[in-house]
Amino acid sequence: MQTSSITSKGQVTIPVNIRKSLHLTAGQKVKVSCENNIITITPIKNDISAVFGLLKATKTVSLAQMEEAIVQAVH
Repeated sequence: MQTSSITSKGQVTIPVNIRKSLHLTAGQKVKVSCENNIITITPIKNDISAVFGLLKATKTVSLAQMEEAIVQAVH
C-alpha cells in the first residue's frame, strides 16, 4: 500500500505506478465515491460519447439536400 498527502486545495496525487497500470493520463476524468468511509476512485473510460457536441458544423444542409446526396451516392 502507498500513501499520498492531501493538498490545501483537496488534491491527491495518484502514485505513478498506479497511474501507469491503469493507463491514466493528465486531464482524464475519474469518478470519486465514498461508502463505509472508503474512498474509491474509478477511471471513466474514454468513449465516443465523451466528444459528442465537440465539433461545430460550418455549413448546414436541408433534409431535401441530404436525401438528394444519398440518391446520387447510390447511383
